Amino acid sequence: MNLYLLFQFFKLPAAFLLDALLGDPRCFPHPVVLLGKLIAHLESLFRAVFPSTKWGERIAGGLLALVVCMYAFTVPFLLIYGLMYCGLRFEIRALVYASCALDVFWGYQCLAARNLRDEADNVYMSLSNSLKEGRAAVGRIVGRDTDMLDKPGVIKACVETVAESTTDGVVAPMIAYAVGGAPLAFLYKAINTMDSMIGYKNTRYRYFGTVAARFDDVANGIASRIAALSMIIGALVLYLCSVFSRYAFPYNPIRAARTFLRDRYKHESPNAGQTESACAGALRLQLGGDAYYGGILERRPYLGRRWREPEIEDIHRSVKLMYAASVIAMFVCTLAKLFAIIHMFNPAWF
Repeated sequence: MNLYLLFQFFKLPAAFLLDALLGDPRCFPHPVVLLGKLIAHLESLFRAVFPSTKWGERIAGGLLALVVCMYAFTVPFLLIYGLMYCGLRFEIRALVYASCALDVFWGYQCLAARNLRDEADNVYMSLSNSLKEGRAAVGRIVGRDTDMLDKPGVIKACVETVAESTTDGVVAPMIAYAVGGAPLAFLYKAINTMDSMIGYKNTRYRYFGTVAARFDDVANGIASRIAALSMIIGALVLYLCSVFSRYAFPYNPIRAARTFLRDRYKHESPNAGQTESACAGALRLQLGGDAYYGGILERRPYLGRRWREPEIEDIHRSVKLMYAASVIAMFVCTLAKLFAIIHMFNPAWF
């Protein structure tokens, strides 16, 4: 039992460390790519079977969401716990170790902090070369049109993506992994991938992607609030670090908290505005505003106030804030999981 508790304590930090060291190497087959192919295949199948009516598309999209969620959870569950059961049943330690290693490896693949940092660095380097390259680089990580963005617009788009992805790329899969291991983390990634592929309000997916979008709203509901609070605490930690260096950027945790409380529900998404508002206050930036999607202008409110003009260094500052929030969330999830397990097996300790 002591070894089991030790594994439960270290598996999330181990997965986070692997992500920080390895990122997303192309030599490893990524499960999200497989999920994306499955979603695309099922979309074609269900669209051919069900009528192109409002409820026909909603039923088809709902069935797609259920099938993908069942697949994403069941496959890793059977593999991981099948190995664990066989190892314990037949006293083969190698299978038990393989089960634990597979759990950590897949948990690491569900995290995207390093990949988010690499994409932000790519935007930084490209924008340093030219505005055209910066627009092309940020176009890889945002859904909006980037052809008309000026330099501050490219910076803001990148910062907003880093802030929003702190939830769905790092904190939410962390929480899922801490609660239910790799199977639950894969389930979350499936929901998030479906939302990014079919959860739009355009003509094609207005009804077909309704269930996927609602699943994503629910899956990120608690995680987005935890991510935003972690970001505010992270801003405080980074501010205290700046006290000892005259060259460090002074993050503002007080404005982060105030902006979070005032603007977190101004975003059209009930979850994206949580971390974006906290990031806007911490960096003293004004995020949000109107944007073009598919050539159509969408009116959106601003998050934060125009305390200063965006600088290219704000890209790296947002990444530092994302990592600070991620580390805080990791420790909170790890300790919560440890206390839950100890209470389960030895409630007398409490």
